[in-house]
Amino acid sequence: MKAQLILPMLCGMASTASATEKPQNVVIILTDDLGFSDIGCFGGEIETPNLDKMAEQGIKMTQLYNSARSCPSRACLLTGLYPHQVGVGGMANAKIAIDPKKPVGYAGFRTDNNVTIAELMKKAGYYTAMSGKWHLGVQKPTERGFDDYYGLLGGFNSFWSTKPYSRLPEGAPELKSEGTFYATNVITDYAIDFARKAHEQQKPLFLYLAYNAPHFPLHAPKERIDKYMKTYLQGWDKLRDERFKRIVRSGLLQGTPELSPRGEVPGSAFVKEPHALPAWDSLTPEQQKDLARRMAVFAAMVDIVDENIGRFMKELKRLGELDNTVIMFMSDNGACAEWHEFGFDKKSGVEYHTHTGDELDNMGQPGTYHHYGTGWANLGCTPFSLYKHYAHEGGISTPCILWKGGKNKAKGTINHTPCHFTDIMSTCLDIADSTYPETYKGRKLEKADGVSLLPAFEKKPKSGKTRRAA
Repeated sequence: MKAQLILPMLCGMASTASATEKPQNVVIILTDDLGFSDIGCFGGEIETPNLDKMAEQGIKMTQLYNSARSCPSRACLLTGLYPHQVGVGGMANAKIAIDPKKPVGYAGFRTDNNVTIAELMKKAGYYTAMSGKWHLGVQKPTERGFDDYYGLLGGFNSFWSTKPYSRLPEGAPELKSEGTFYATNVITDYAIDFARKAHEQQKPLFLYLAYNAPHFPLHAPKERIDKYMKTYLQGWDKLRDERFKRIVRSGLLQGTPELSPRGEVPGSAFVKEPHALPAWDSLTPEQQKDLARRMAVFAAMVDIVDENIGRFMKELKRLGELDNTVIMFMSDNGACAEWHEFGFDKKSGVEYHTHTGDELDNMGQPGTYHHYGTGWANLGCTPFSLYKHYAHEGGISTPCILWKGGKNKAKGTINHTPCHFTDIMSTCLDIADSTYPETYKGRKLEKADGVSLLPAFEKKPKSGKTRRAA
């Protein structure tokens, strides 16, 4: 369990830019279904050298909380409001508009009472772009403040096919693909292209880089999957113990931390009665190989995300923009336990097949559909209890890195201040030296109560107020 932190006296918010300074670029990197300890600098065994370097140069925030599922977290992050305030208390279907028959907190993504970070950053003079997963209903990113968009409008789909991915606004130039299409790589290609466009326009960049990895269906190149097979054949019990030891040694937990029990498969629409997760050694060799391969695909996806983050940062450096950029890295919810310990195949549910022999080599390749199951989600949420869907620590705790070029007095620190996705709006406005309005385009806005995270770079507590126009 995370120890409770009594916040010290909150400090005032200082302006981050003077009239003579170039406004800082702002990049939000959001991953999908990444557990608290899946990346290396948060205790994981997956190779994430670029994120690890970001953490060494930046700040690890250990108590940034999301809203436990994809759509609510995204609505919260983009508006600075809680999900139910903007109609996204549940999931948003990309083909369904607001449903007046549903309670207002679940009716769909509203436009009448909120404004997005992109809309306000655009108003502040930023070039605004998004690359990646939207998952907020029929509204399109370019209708909510983004100048350019490429990505997945829905919630999940193949990483190998171009068909589910869209370029907006309609008629905007598309990049020419080279080699085999793989979504994470192409999402980064567009992120790089958007960064170049901002640079050419001599505007500061606001980029929302929302990878759909490592959400199912689990897809990755075979050679990257093979790299992790030996690791995951060790099993979830041994690896969970090792993650916990690294987490404790690194100081990510306060007080006298304890590892939660192995965990259980929760009751769900597919599982009538909860049951304990099995010990790894109780599984057959065939089951172990199948499950290890599933987790190896997941790890490969995270590895590739990290590689692409490094590629994006390298381009910012080439443009001379890296040292003038603030990057915030996080995950939309905890690791995904759907729906039992053996994962699923073909579609979300409980249908699965234990792959053997040559079948193992084909896992994660074009035309396949897999998920890794509750046992590996329990590893991903180490050291906490439960998973995505649940308002327990395992469901709402995100690995978070704040990075601020060469302007960081708190380099390499761990910050245990409790904070929330609602704070991202205020942080972005603080960077832009802008304010949160009471009205936008004639609409009265709900008050955004988040506070800026920028004081963390000065080794100070969060600011105690939301920036609002006088």
